[in-house]
Amino acid sequence: MFATTFDGAIRGLDREAAGRARIGFLFIGGAHHMLHLAPVAVELERRRWASVHLFVGCADDASALEQLLGRLGVRMAITVLPTPGWAKVAAAMKPSWSALKLPRILAGRRMLSDMDVLVTAERTSTILKRLPGLRPALVHIPHGAGDRAQGFEPRIRQFDHVIVAGQKDRDRMIAAGLVSPERCSISGYIKLAAVLASGVNAGKGPRLFDNDRPTILYNPHFAPDLSSWHLFGARLVAEVVADGGFNLIVAPHVRLRERLSEPEQAALRRLGEQEGVIVDLGSERSTDMTYTLAADIYVGDVSSQVYEFVHRPRPCVFLNATGSDRTNDPNFSFWNFGEIVDDPAGTLAAIRQARARHPQHAPLQARAVDRAFGPRGTNAPANAASVIHGIVRQRRRPNLAVTG
Repeated sequence: MFATTFDGAIRGLDREAAGRARIGFLFIGGAHHMLHLAPVAVELERRRWASVHLFVGCADDASALEQLLGRLGVRMAITVLPTPGWAKVAAAMKPSWSALKLPRILAGRRMLSDMDVLVTAERTSTILKRLPGLRPALVHIPHGAGDRAQGFEPRIRQFDHVIVAGQKDRDRMIAAGLVSPERCSISGYIKLAAVLASGVNAGKGPRLFDNDRPTILYNPHFAPDLSSWHLFGARLVAEVVADGGFNLIVAPHVRLRERLSEPEQAALRRLGEQEGVIVDLGSERSTDMTYTLAADIYVGDVSSQVYEFVHRPRPCVFLNATGSDRTNDPNFSFWNFGEIVDDPAGTLAAIRQARARHPQHAPLQARAVDRAFGPRGTNAPANAASVIHGIVRQRRRPNLAVTG
């Protein structure tokens, strides 16, 4: 149920009732952004005071979003932004999902500029601020609540409003001069709230293995200068499998796959054919918290998914691929959640000791999650929807009716 042509989408927008606010959600950053935005779009759709428009970058993402909306209990129209032919050629030469974001935004700028508010989880869309005739307020909902510097970069200044999960990110953005207090609101963690509301095993995740061994989630990031994958990955997998005392889920950030050759991907998938091992290079389960809910021990480097894991405090091990001292670095605050390993030879020992050492880290994990995610049990999607409603009210045109 999605439009694939630019002209058809424009005609659809033109048919909207003149008096209703138009709120667009831009899903241009990949499937791993969807659960950070879609629950808010669903909440606004159910309130019925505005028309809600969903924009994606390709047909595959349209299908993924349609499936997610089905799990959230609604059906909504989805528009696929056009992809210029030259961009397809360029992307084929250098395969990268992110390489197509800017061309798609520019090609679809007429549709996007027809919104009253445009909500996005990524920051490439701030290019719209530099183009003439932009009408919508740009609202940013970050895709995660981690500590990495990338989440606090200068482009955040260009958004009209930012909706963060908790006090941690709000304080940091204000202190860095990225937002003023009145332009930054707290909603709670939208993705977690939506997943828990679905009643997934009371928040503990599905049973993935037919045994009682503790399960390790290895979740390396894709950033080449920080990821543990190339230094630690192969040895970690081999040693855990040989040990036989654990189940292992290898679920890297979905963009790591872009940096792996076909033979490397094939070799990884063969590992997943062994008993007690799951290898997931980017399925729905790698982004919907299936693994962070189900695992007993987290092993990773810089991914914000560690916050999703420790919303229920559990043992963590962090792999320092650069060998740098990150003790007092605010971009690595989450490394205080567990043991830090600098040498691949020490990884298995740290994993074996993780549960015994966890009590010294558990209180810090709980406090950090409270600051990162806001009050427990809050209806984060509804909170974010209310913020957006308020933004529309402030910007409404004389002929724009906004009720609710």
